[in-house]
This record gives sequence, structure tokens and C-alpha cells, in this order.
Amino acid sequence: MRRILIIPVALGFVGAVACTSDSGNGDDGLAVETVSTRADAVTGGDVLIAIQPPEGEPADQATVRVDGTAAEVSLSSAGGEEATGLVEGLPEGDSTIEVSLGDETASVDVVNHPVTGPVFSGPHLPLPVCTTEANGLGPALDDDCSADAISAVRWVDGSGQWQEAADPSEIPEDALATPEGGPLVVNREIGTINRAVYWLDVPDHWNGRLVYQFGGGCGTGYTQGFRLLSDPEPDLLAAGYATATATFNTFQVLCNSVVSAETAMMVKEHFIETVGLPVVTIGQGGSGGAIQQYQIIQNYPGILDAASASVPFPDAVSIASDVLDCSLFERYFEEAGDAWDADARLAVQGHLTAGTCTFWDQTFASNVNPSAACSLALLGAAGDAVGGLPEELPSLPPEAIYDAATNPDGLRCTLQDANVNYLGADPETGFALRPWDNVGVQYGLAALNEGAVTVDQFLALNEGIGSYDIDGTLVETRAAAPEEGLEAAFATGHVIEGEGDLRRIPIITIDVFTDDSGDIHTRDRAFAVRERLRDEDGDDPPNHMIWTRPVPEGSDLVEALTGVTDVGLGVIEVLDEWATALAGTDIAGSDVADAVESLRPDAALDSCVDPDGQEHQGLDVYDQDNGCTDAFPISRSPRVVAGAPLRNDVVKCRLQTVEAAIDAGVYEIVLDDGQRERLETIFPDGVCDYSQPSVGRVPFAGTWLRYPL
Repeated sequence: MRRILIIPVALGFVGAVACTSDSGNGDDGLAVETVSTRADAVTGGDVLIAIQPPEGEPADQATVRVDGTAAEVSLSSAGGEEATGLVEGLPEGDSTIEVSLGDETASVDVVNHPVTGPVFSGPHLPLPVCTTEANGLGPALDDDCSADAISAVRWVDGSGQWQEAADPSEIPEDALATPEGGPLVVNREIGTINRAVYWLDVPDHWNGRLVYQFGGGCGTGYTQGFRLLSDPEPDLLAAGYATATATFNTFQVLCNSVVSAETAMMVKEHFIETVGLPVVTIGQGGSGGAIQQYQIIQNYPGILDAASASVPFPDAVSIASDVLDCSLFERYFEEAGDAWDADARLAVQGHLTAGTCTFWDQTFASNVNPSAACSLALLGAAGDAVGGLPEELPSLPPEAIYDAATNPDGLRCTLQDANVNYLGADPETGFALRPWDNVGVQYGLAALNEGAVTVDQFLALNEGIGSYDIDGTLVETRAAAPEEGLEAAFATGHVIEGEGDLRRIPIITIDVFTDDSGDIHTRDRAFAVRERLRDEDGDDPPNHMIWTRPVPEGSDLVEALTGVTDVGLGVIEVLDEWATALAGTDIAGSDVADAVESLRPDAALDSCVDPDGQEHQGLDVYDQDNGCTDAFPISRSPRVVAGAPLRNDVVKCRLQTVEAAIDAGVYEIVLDDGQRERLETIFPDGVCDYSQPSVGRVPFAGTWLRYPL
């Protein structure tokens, strides 16, 4: 890959400063900071530093030492006083980079970590299956699935297909051109970082912006994985944007937002040290790719400066309830037969079509089963529609997979097992604590109150719905989540609640309306995110806009499922304008919300394009009756039908007695004595009180957490 080192004017949010001086270092004194990553999160033995000299002194004349030993660092400046240089050969662990200029010294303490990680994600998960060769690299060189990096020069032919150039100086005349008229020439690098395979695509005319891409799904396969993304759109690269991603930024490979954040940080560090420091970094991705962006912005602020989150879910923990509820409905209705007609079934599910619950059941519900979840068959059917996947998807050998009877020490491929470092483990079984609970949930409550189901149907449903045990077996009893696991989930930000930068940087959530097609990416999820980002007074966040679009021409449910639905370049350009304005503004000491609002571009408002192609725009567009709100209704999830709020962040409800629920007006029908007695038998410990926060909801423990805590 050709090195394109660009020295920016602004350093952004990445640097971590720790300066000392022999001469009373003040605002105008010598200073040094790391700019390719946080000072405590350096990887691979090198880090880009920036030196701010005293007034009138040439920064590029400074000398650099590492732990007292002179370091050869080539310092350069881009016409200003500040100089940057790459410090190499850092020892693993703690060290001090010291800079001297004239009579002054400044230093920054750094912590260097292996390029294979971990940095903050905690002990490595098992990785028995490497995929370097399937992803275009050579054989793995070690147990961490490392491989030598490769590079290529690419261009797009007249039919829109990517080609590699044998000689970069001989790009054909029919190659796709940039807006400036020259051919689009893209430098690609593939390598391994943090045990993941990464991709960098940098156009020759890079505009100084990085789009970091995140793939969808939610899986735990214990493999190095694949990229659940097509090649970057030529239009994006032609506009000058560079792109980056890695296999651990595909949630179907590893449904672990902390490892995703760590990987993005490390890949971005490598990008900065070999290409240049972006003015802004914009996240892009849908479905599980949206989850990653929200959680990274909340829990590890500074990695992303803006986010384009399409077909969104808030987080994996809080939506797991609806996934498994749908699976329980499918089982129950299969047994119930003709006792439930289509309308009654749909009423308790809440969606626009019954296909949504069926889709959940056929895709992600298997994640409750630690053995079945190891299969990536979900993507087998989607492979033809998603470019860039290997011909044969990686999977664990059967002998490595958990089986309660024959292989109790095997690998368990569930959501909680992928996040055991953060959720904790059961001391008796050693299994990760599962954050799923349906104790007290009154399935179909709203349908009962609206007269869509009878009292007998409501009671029979809640009597027979059951749950899944820790091994994914259907059982008659309800599932009870351990409170300590829930406390860990909330404390570590695995349920998003508007912390970190979630109210501070530009976010455009794109709702591609597919509800009427039976898609799982239902419209209510975008508004659930907004509910969680409201401030304490209930005001809408000034940084979060919702764009609603019909399904783009040529897209389908598979592309929605995998998070690769293309909604065009426009959203990236709007976020670029907004984030660039913020990056160039000193908002220290001022109200961030005011700055975000005052610098918001005219196009960065709620926007909805109706089926006729007419755009409805404005901060109140979703509060009006218009062609968009009429065409795109907001349905409900099973838990919302059961009484949960739209924000749907009650993972385990607090209980109230049936008598207290009656007194509180939970039921809009009158229960006779027999029905009330039956309800109390079904719920001996009480029913959900959704006026209360979730059990286990504790204060957020803070950003940039390291594990184990």
C-alpha cells in the first residue's frame, strides 16, 4: 500500500496528553501527545506523536527519547508550528516518550500492547479456526491467526467491477473516473490486527476522511471470520473517502461490541500511522453494524466522530427478549393450532406481519442454543447476495462444539458466552450469565385490553408459553436472569442509555421500511433508540436524526438482514459536513448540545421519503400526519405489547402482585374471580410493573473500561 501521510491541522479527539517540563510548562510551553491512539492503548510498537513547541521555536528540531534512549524520529510539519513523527521500537508495556527542545522537556507515558491484542477487551476468546487464506492472505503464522499483509492497486471497469492493476500507471481509459475527471485509483491493504483480518481502501485523491464500516448479524462462531460487507461502493471512494473494516467488526462473526471497539481503535491507529490522521471518522453499517456503532460511541467515545446507522437495533442484550419471545410464540401457536386465528396471533406479536416472528425464529433465535448457534447456516442462504464472502463459510469442527451429554467442555456459541468477560460466569456451572428473562411478562396484554384476544386466550398463552433453559431446550417454566449478570450488562454499557458520546456527536439513523415484508428490522427500533437518547427533561437529542426511506431499488430482505442495504452517499456527506464543523470548533467549556445544534447542516434534520418519492423534512415530521407517517406505521414488538415502554430497555421487569396491577389499571377489562385466580396461579410471584426500571439497572460505570474490571 502506498503511504499517504497527511498531517492535519486539528488533532481531533484521539490524543491523550501527559506533559511535564523543566521550565514550568504552561499554555505556551513545549507539549507532546499521542495522536494515532490513546497513550494507554498503543499497539504494535509504534505511535504517532505531535509536538507543540514554545512560541517561536521550530518543533521539527526537537529530540525524542524513549526511556532515556535517543530515538530516530523523522519530524515534519505541515507549514505550521506543530510537528509530528512516528516513534517506533517501543517495548511492550509501559514506557516514557520524552521530547526536548531548547531548555524545555515534555513527556508522555505510553503503554504498548501486542498487535494481536488484547488492549482492553479482557482475556482472548478461543480462536481455533483461522481464515487468513479464505480472506486472500497467506497461511496463518501463529495461534493468533496472524498473516503477512498484502497490498494492491484497484480500479473499477466500465461494467462497475473492481479490477487489480498489474501496472498502476496503466489504468484503462474506460475506468470509473473521479468527479475531478481522473481515473479512480484505490490502494487496498489486507492484513491482520487484533487477530482479525482487516481491509483498508484508500483512493489516491483521499479527502482526509475515513468511513469505518461495520457488518451486520450477531453470532459467535469462534473463527477469525469473514467480512459480511460487499466491496466499498465506488461512488464513496470516488468522492475521496477512505474505508476500513475488519472481520471482528462483523457482528455475525463475533457479537461482542468491546472487541469490535478495540479492533476499530487498532485498525484506525494503523491507518493513521501509515496513511494519515483523518479530519473525521464516520461509522457506517446496518443491523448488527448499527449496534456496534451505538455501543462504541457510548462506551469508547473518540473512535467515531459521526455515525450512519441503518436498519437499526439499539443493542443485542435488550432485543434478545423479542427474538426469543417470537420463537416461543412460533412453538406455542404450532401446538395451539386452530385455537388462534391469524389476527389474534398477530395482535400478541405486535408486528405488521406474522413473517417477522417467523424470520426471527429462523435466523437468530437459535443463538439461545449453545450448540446450534455455532452453525453459520443463516448466512449460507445469504451468501449469493453478499459480495466478498468466502465460498465456504468457516465453522467449528463438530468435536469442538458443546454438547451437554457428549462434550460438556466444548465451546458454547451463545451471545452471553461471547461476552463472558463483561457479563460474568455462573460459579457453579462456569457458563456465562444469560441476560434474558420472561418472569412476570404478560404476553398479549395490549391485545387483551384492545379486545383482539379473549381472556381465555390471554391466560392460556401465558400459561403455556414457557421459556428456554441455559442449553436452549424448551421448558415449561419462565426464564429468570441472574441479577448480577444484569447489573454487569447495565454497568458496562451493554444496554445503551445515552451515555458517552451518544448525545454529543452527529448520528443519522436510517430506517429502511421493510415491516410489511416480514423483516426483523422493524420501524419501532429507530424510535426506541431516540427514546433512550432523550435528556432528563424528555427533549429530543439535537444530534440524532432519523431518515426513513423505502427499500432502495434492487435491495431485498437479505441485504437488510446482513446490514449492507445501500442508502446512498448523501448521508455520509451530510455527516461529514456536520462532524467537520464540530471538529473545527473549540467547544471546550461550552454546551456541547448547543454546539451540535448550531452547527447542524440544513440537511441534517429528520427526513422521510414516502413511497411516491416526496420528502418530508423537519424536526416535527414524525409528529405530523403526512404521506410518510401514513405509509410507514410504527408497529410494536412482543414486549411492548406485553406492556414495556417503546424504549424497551427493561431486560428483567420488577414485579407487582396481580391485585396491585388491577388497582393500577393495568387491565382494561374486568376479570371474574375464576380468571383472577387463574392469573395469580400463572404468576405466583407477580406480573411486570413496567413503570419501574429494569432489575439490575445500575449506574453506568464509565467509558473506556478495561476488563476484567
